[in-house]
Amino acid sequence: MKVTIVGAGNIGSALASILAGPEEFSIQVLDRSEEALDRLEDLNIAAELRTYTHDEELQKILSDQDVAVAAVPQSIVPQIATAAARSDTHYLDFVCATPETLSILAPLAEHRAVFTGCGVSPGIIGNVAYGLLEAFAPVTDLTIRVGAIPKVSTNRIGYGQIWNVDGLIDEYTQPSAAVRDGKAVMLSPLENYGHLSIDGVRYEEFVTSGGLADLSIFGDPGPKNVTFKTIRYPGHLDYMRFLLDDLGLRNRRDALRSLLYNGLPIVKDDVLLLVVTASGYQRQRPIERTVCHRFSPIPVSGRLNALTSVATGYAATLLAMLYRGEIPPVGFVPHHEINTETLLSSPFLKPLIHPGIAADQLAYLMRPCGFS
Repeated sequence: MKVTIVGAGNIGSALASILAGPEEFSIQVLDRSEEALDRLEDLNIAAELRTYTHDEELQKILSDQDVAVAAVPQSIVPQIATAAARSDTHYLDFVCATPETLSILAPLAEHRAVFTGCGVSPGIIGNVAYGLLEAFAPVTDLTIRVGAIPKVSTNRIGYGQIWNVDGLIDEYTQPSAAVRDGKAVMLSPLENYGHLSIDGVRYEEFVTSGGLADLSIFGDPGPKNVTFKTIRYPGHLDYMRFLLDDLGLRNRRDALRSLLYNGLPIVKDDVLLLVVTASGYQRQRPIERTVCHRFSPIPVSGRLNALTSVATGYAATLLAMLYRGEIPPVGFVPHHEINTETLLSSPFLKPLIHPGIAADQLAYLMRPCGFS
């Protein structure tokens, strides 16, 4: 399968690293920046590296490829989607689908597979939440939590540069899609504070944006209440509120970006937590079930953190399933419906599961993560 990854940044480079190993894939990486491609070349990955200067050239390059992957910021995704549609290739990206992107990809989906939102969040967290709903019904309340945090907290804010700083700012300042009493609503970020404990370690949780843009994946009717939250070490929220509200940096994005970019350390030894709780009633008695998955990084062509490894491992798993004919080659792919255990058993994700916890123990169990 000939795969062209557009974007030689963190995600594009990581995906190229893991797809360049299996013989099933032939990898090509494109970027407008020669500097970005030079950094990727230093990793000695078995992939062809090429620059392009305009959209027509991109379309021509994609014309003889099987898959186009958009590993670019969300603002550039429509350009890559347009080139993929005109080149008639399968398509995959890592971001929440927008109406503009969906309209561009709709004609392509009539005869090629189209994957949108194929990272962690959106991405594999949708599988975890959907699988829990399938196994545990009826559900009235669903709380979805994702947290990529340093393995060891070494500063007062308990955080570092684990992913894109601009994305982090959006997460903390943009409204969050949710469901309240069966109706779609938008919640203010940094609200709905709570706490949880996993294996004796305490964390805090609060609402953030960008985790799940498409709440329709939970069916109609779905849970009466759906909330998306992030997980951080205790005290993090107070410091972020100080920066955003007390110092007024919510409305001074450039200053906030500069502060976080220059002040927070780059973290490669992180832990990714996916925790989903479903609540409901059985025989008029309240009942609750929680799923917890933990991932740690492994060295692959240079040190990739857990968040990047899981995001690209999920995308690689989907492409491998498409190659093997396990996913239909036509249409918008509802990848959230794929069984979570099947995903976690793939060679791209299984090595990332937290040491000492087997994949078959993680699914739909409360005890392995000691949730309270």
